[in-house]
This record gives sequence, C-alpha cells and structure tokens, in this order.
Amino acid sequence: MSDSQRIQHIEAARKLISSLQTNEEKMYELTYAQPIVFAILQTGLDVGLWAGWTKAGGHAMTISELCQVCEREIDPKLLSRMLRLLAAANIIEEIGEDTFKSTPFSLACGDDGSFIPRSIQCSTHHFVMTDITLPKYLAEIGYKNPDDPVKSGYAFWEPGHRDFFARCMAEPDSQNFFSGWMRCWTDQKLPWPVYFDTNTLVEGADLSAAPLCVDIGGHHGIDLSRVVDKHPDLPNGSLVLQDLPECLSEVKGLSEKITMMPYNFFTPQPVKGARSYYLHCVLHDWPGDKARLLVENIANAMKKGYSKLLINDIVMPRTGASLTQTVMDMQCMALGSAYERTEPMWTSLLQEAGLKIVKIWPDGRGYESLIEAELA
Repeated sequence: MSDSQRIQHIEAARKLISSLQTNEEKMYELTYAQPIVFAILQTGLDVGLWAGWTKAGGHAMTISELCQVCEREIDPKLLSRMLRLLAAANIIEEIGEDTFKSTPFSLACGDDGSFIPRSIQCSTHHFVMTDITLPKYLAEIGYKNPDDPVKSGYAFWEPGHRDFFARCMAEPDSQNFFSGWMRCWTDQKLPWPVYFDTNTLVEGADLSAAPLCVDIGGHHGIDLSRVVDKHPDLPNGSLVLQDLPECLSEVKGLSEKITMMPYNFFTPQPVKGARSYYLHCVLHDWPGDKARLLVENIANAMKKGYSKLLINDIVMPRTGASLTQTVMDMQCMALGSAYERTEPMWTSLLQEAGLKIVKIWPDGRGYESLIEAELA
C-alpha cells in the first residue's frame, strides 16, 4: 500500500466512524473522552512511566511492576485506573486483569531518542491552553479575523502576554518542546525532493559563486539532509541552514555539505544569488506585513533568471480541505494570528514582492505543496 493510499484509508475510516456515531456519542468523544485521554498520557510522562517501561523492555507488566519502573511514587489504584483508560484508547494493550503491554507508540513515548515525549510536552505547554481560551479571545476581539501576531490568542492567556515565539526564545524548555514537536511533524511528511525535481536546481548551478540551497528557518536541517540523500556528490558547503542561534544550538550530526548560519529572516538576506531559497512552513506563521517583509528580504537577494524561491507549505483548496490542513489553519490563527493560504493568496503575496509562481508541485498526499517562484 502506498503512503497516499494509507492516508486515503484513514480519511475513509474517519468518515465511516463519524457516520456511525450518534450526536451524543460524537459529543461525548469530543468534549469528554479526548481531553482526559491526553491528560492521562501527559501524567504518565510526568511520573516517568513511559521512560521506565521502555527502559525495562516494554514487555507485559502488572500494575505493581509498573509502579516500580515509574520515577515518581504513584498509587497502584490510580495507575490501574489510568491504564485502563489508555488501553481503551489504544495507547497500550490490556492483556489481563491489571496487566498491560506496551505498543510502538507507548514505547516511543518513553524513548529518549524519540521526539514524541517533547511533542506531548509541547501540546501541554503551548497548544492546550491556547485552544481552551480561544473562544474567550475571539469574543474579546469581537470575532474579527486575528491579524496581529503580538496580540494573538496565545498572548491572550500566556502569563506575561508574550507571543509564541517570544516565549520560546526566552524559555529554553518552551523552545525545546516546540523543537521536538516540529521534528515529529516533519518526520511524518513526504520528503520534498520526492515530489519536487531537485535535479533542475543542480543542473546549471554555479556552486563556485553561491550555494545551491539556503534553507531559511530550517530548524533541525532535516530538509537539507534530504537533499544530501538525493545528491550525495554535492560539494561541502553547498547547502546553508539558517535559523536563530537558539534553534541552531541544538542541531547535531549534519553533513559537512551543510553550513549553519545564524540569521533572523526579518533582516536583509546575507546570502546573495543562491540557486534556491527554501522555506518550509515558515510563512504560515506570519500574516500580512510580516510575511511580505520576509519574502521581500529573499527577493532582494535573488538573481533574476537564476534564483528560485521554493515555498514548501499548505496550499488551501477552495473546497474539500483535509482535517490536517484545516487544523493547521486554525492552530496558526490561535497561536500567531496567521493562516494557511489559498493559491490566490500565495499569488498575491509573491506579486507584492516582485515574484511570480512558476509551478505548484503537490505532495500527492493532499497535504502540502511546493510553490516554485522566481523574480518577475
């Protein structure tokens, strides 16, 4: 089964379940079941259950044995109740009375090498409170479409009224949790060189003058690593990873073909005349003037007839948008007063910066696309 077929089956299964549920069953799941399942999943992380169980090998264990592997003392009766819930939610397996077995997901929750634990912490630390307080925030602003990233739904509840990125930059844990979530999110995507022909960049590229690709706001460097995987003969230093110093400080194990460069994308782009400039889920964080400034900084560094701007992001369809696309649109709104853009919105943004769309390359999964643009 192909990846796109697998996703189609998941969507079909969601529709089937929804069609079978009564209104009351659907209400119960949304308002009562899902919030408590996540809360207990997080509690398992807090007491060290997942880490201890994974370290012990993940085999079937009794409640008393599982209490022993926890880092913090926990009442066996409480743990038993928690695990019954998580078994019913398919997080773990129940194989007997007060006896449970791990799953690949629960093992990942306790794996230090996995980004799953940090993703859970990110939701608790950032997303949950933003979503809970969103109705009050929207009422406060008179139900207008949010457009100020500083006065966002996130800043509405955050104790210091800081916006999302300001808090991440001020608190290492906040950034660490977000970085883990970002890595998980990126890992499950289709690598962009699979659906965009990167050979068109390599062909005709003058790497003695400027890099092949500058990944702006590229965080862990995974997207450039995928270019290295496809083009292993690229010379060292032909790829540039740009991000804030706080983000680059945690990056490890990159190829020598990738050079790290601290950079704030709201300032002029220092790398001139590169073959391509790449943005992966960066512009959906920024509305209006902020997005325009970011694109203009890139356009001013591009070489006409040679440089490409590659925007790897969601292109919202006018109808039939997926759950993933619409969830991301609403979360971008809640967290930073931003949004996912339709093709006309992308066209308008790029035209304002003196660029034009050459082609849109869909990922084949109905999720992201790669927008290829150049100077008009």
